[in-house]
Amino acid sequence: MKTSISLPMGAVCLLAAVPTLSHHSFTAEFDVNQPIEVTGTVTQVEWTNPHAWFYIDVEGDDGAVNNWAIEMLGINTLYRRGWTRDTVQPGDVVTVTGFGARDGSTTANASTVISTSTGETLWEAVAGDRR
Repeated sequence: MKTSISLPMGAVCLLAAVPTLSHHSFTAEFDVNQPIEVTGTVTQVEWTNPHAWFYIDVEGDDGAVNNWAIEMLGINTLYRRGWTRDTVQPGDVVTVTGFGARDGSTTANASTVISTSTGETLWEAVAGDRR
């Protein structure tokens, strides 16, 4: 029967047209020769796979505020190391060290995340964390 074959084939074609998000290698996205250190106010937290992200407003030397996207590891690894979706919240002020994006955008991969109000290290990458 034609309709029984064309319906599944149509669904397959439709799904094939949907863009997918793929995992990237660390070195494809970030440059170890571009270390960064930024301090800013958390504006958003995305608890997603394959990587968790949070965003911070950082005031530049010129007074302009830029929103930085900070990539973390996958949420399973973060959970195992004690990081939860509540570790940083909008309004928290943090200092992030890590590596900047190869394209020069305000995107970075975090090596450390420190709460400026308490001085507590909230995240510290360990050997083997880079993809």
